Amino acid sequence: MNGTMPAVITGPKLKAIRALRGMTQAELAHLAGISPVTIATFEAGKSHLRTDTVVKLCDALGVKVSYSIDGTEISGP
Repeated sequence: MNGTMPAVITGPKLKAIRALRGMTQAELAHLAGISPVTIATFEAGKSHLRTDTVVKLCDALGVKVSYSIDGTEISGP
């Protein structure tokens, strides 16, 4: 296994959660400890995320990783 999770969380889904939380890509990147370019390219559908990156993003956004898998609705902040 190469550590990527394609189709678990999509770029548009990440963007929607980020917007719901009122975060910019730069703010999310800072909280997750990853590059803003990583977020931008993923949201644009130009890359896949590693499993550890998905976990970091979910933690920074305050959502369970299971949300990114099963799509259960989340509430606002």
